[in-house]
Amino acid sequence: MDIVNRPEISKSIALTYGVFIVLTLALTAFFIGLAVFTPINVYAGGVVSVMLAFVSLVIMLIFASILRTSYVIRDDELIINATRLIGGPKTVPLKTISSVEKTVIPFGFRLFGASFYGGYCYFPSIGRAFVVITNFEDGLWIKTEHGNYIITPSNPLGFKEMIERAR
Repeated sequence: MDIVNRPEISKSIALTYGVFIVLTLALTAFFIGLAVFTPINVYAGGVVSVMLAFVSLVIMLIFASILRTSYVIRDDELIINATRLIGGPKTVPLKTISSVEKTVIPFGFRLFGASFYGGYCYFPSIGRAFVVITNFEDGLWIKTEHGNYIITPSNPLGFKEMIERAR
C-alpha cells in the first residue's frame, strides 16, 4: 500500500510566485503595447515580449509543479515526485537510508534547480543535497548511502515515523 504525502505550500512562496507571474505578464503586455502603439522598433518590442512570455511560462510551470509535489512510500522505496525543471523524480531505496532528521531549511548555495522550489544545493553543514521544498520552516534531512535529500512533507515527524517503520 502506498503512503502518499502532499506537502502544503507556504503562503510566502505562493505569493512570491504569484507576484512574479503577474509582473512578467504585465511587462509582456506593456512591451507588446510599446511595439504596437509607439515608434519603438516592432522587432525589439516583439523579442522582449516573447522572452518575457517565456519567463512567465517557466514560472507558471514551476508553480504548477510545486502544487503537484508529493512524497510516496511504496514497498521498499521513497519516491520524491518533483518536476524535471529541478532534476526530476528521485527514488530512494529505504534500505540505503541511514538516518532521517527533522530540520529547518538550512542556508545553501544553489548548484542546479529552480528558485525556492528545489534542485541540487550545497550546504556548508551537510554537503551536497537534492532539495524539494514547499516551505522554509520544517523539513526532513534524509541521509543515504548515495547522498542527502531535504524534503518538506506535511507533518514531518509523522512522515519520519512512517519512513522508519517502512525500513
